[in-house]
Amino acid sequence: MTTKIRQPLIVAVIGSLKDFGEIGKFSADSFDICELRLDLLYGKSKNIEALSRGIRSQKIATVRDPGEGGANALPETTRIEIFEQWLPHCDFLDIELRNLGRYSGLVERAAAEGKQVIVSFHDFRETPQIERLQEMLDSCGVRENWIFKVATKTSRWQDLETLAQFIQRNASVRIAAMGMGKFGKLSRLVLARLGSALVYGSISDAVAPGIWPVTELARLLAEIS
Repeated sequence: MTTKIRQPLIVAVIGSLKDFGEIGKFSADSFDICELRLDLLYGKSKNIEALSRGIRSQKIATVRDPGEGGANALPETTRIEIFEQWLPHCDFLDIELRNLGRYSGLVERAAAEGKQVIVSFHDFRETPQIERLQEMLDSCGVRENWIFKVATKTSRWQDLETLAQFIQRNASVRIAAMGMGKFGKLSRLVLARLGSALVYGSISDAVAPGIWPVTELARLLAEIS
């Protein structure tokens, strides 16, 4: 019996005030969710909440840890405060695997309020061996309302193969896998087709190496679905 491949949800990443203006020009089928990169938006405007209310899609609140590419060197206390502020206004929280234990209270509150959690891991130097990826997945005890996200540097074709095997080995788990760097753009198409739960696209300026503009991403995925 064949396993049906999940269709990925397309995530439009908002990392600047310019992005708020541009996203309103997109058609309804260009994306499914928007990610608010609150670390990038920190201090840019007092009206971020008001601007976000104008977006009808579901929202991911992300306050990226500086140790995994977060902006503005925000300390942990500030990041937690931002998450608590945004919890009522979002549908997903993106929390790094490294912070899962320390943010356990926030995670439990999110679950109690019917929110979903994206447990994320980022490696800007390499793609770990599949055994290491599996160890990280197994260690976090993925729940029904969680997505396990890995974003790694893909410098070689073998790195893309590792991420593909990781998705296929864990078909019963919602995994979002994507590459950055040389094979980044290719990885996002291939892994989306193989069952990655989420695929991210930029609105104006790219927020990660290897990311597609979201409208082009939607067009290409429609062609290869």
